[in-house]
Amino acid sequence: MWMEIIPADRKDFVKEWEITEKPLEYYEVRICLLNCKDVKQDSQGMSDIYFRGFFDSAEDEQETDTHFRCSDGKPDF
Repeated sequence: MWMEIIPADRKDFVKEWEITEKPLEYYEVRICLLNCKDVKQDSQGMSDIYFRGFFDSAEDEQETDTHFRCSDGKPDF
């Protein structure tokens, strides 16, 4: 809140302030996964690797594609 004190005899000084809320802005967040390392592998030395991420709740989760039978433990997304 702010307050301006204006003398009563000064009628020419009328300043209106815009105080309405700004409209919502939507953004898109993109995440790149680089340099995956130390990915655990199964007994055959391979893994089906994917990543899952979420922000506020598990309802908004997103998954990457799955790299089936990844043998070097370094998937590229």
